[in-house]
Amino acid sequence: MLHTDEGLSMSFDLYVWHEPAAITAELARTKLERWAEGDTDVFPPHPAVPLMRDALLERFPALESLSDDDIDAGVWSVTPQTSDSLLALSCVWSRADEVAAAVRCLAADHGLVCYEPGYHILDPNAAGHVPEFTLTSATLPTVPDPDQRRVEWTIGKLGSDNHFAILQRADEWYAQVGYGDQVGAPAGTYVLEYREGSADRHFHTHTRDIVEATRFLQEFLAGTENWKRRHLWQPLTAQ
Repeated sequence: MLHTDEGLSMSFDLYVWHEPAAITAELARTKLERWAEGDTDVFPPHPAVPLMRDALLERFPALESLSDDDIDAGVWSVTPQTSDSLLALSCVWSRADEVAAAVRCLAADHGLVCYEPGYHILDPNAAGHVPEFTLTSATLPTVPDPDQRRVEWTIGKLGSDNHFAILQRADEWYAQVGYGDQVGAPAGTYVLEYREGSADRHFHTHTRDIVEATRFLQEFLAGTENWKRRHLWQPLTAQ
């Protein structure tokens, strides 16, 4: 079963396979849905896939290899099956962060893509691929090459703990939305920032409109600069 919502499963799921070129998260989900419906040809074999499984089980042993005393220390809900085309990985929630970090690192080392359906995140590790944009926030997973819906969803999750969202371009220019006490914003206020290279090109403003905060990042992602004309921006160094 392909899980697409963390609340529907008692396990944390990741899928790893090889792609000859970078793909989108939407295409990754479509391919997995086809696989779940029985289309096993959607993922061609690749020698890096079983090699990664071996490396992963060296770090996190198969459940079958653990003694009765050690079984509770295992990370897997189900031991990853042997495959030369797709690794379907399911771990216990209490170890999700640790396992996810290891899987993403190993996938990158082996030149494989890694897709996490709960948050609909793809790590596109095809050779030579550099994300054009990367979306980062205080508590949510980093998203390479986010789409407009992911930006909207992330802004909607801003609050006292998840107090910022940064959209950084490959050239390191970025746009940021902050919210709450930790960014020095009054209640209900979003702080908008952008930086274009050097510190003297770092500006900020604020809004109480979540739609406008979302629109700011979405337009930055789209490469338009309408947001510059809608606000009165102040140099950040003037604080």
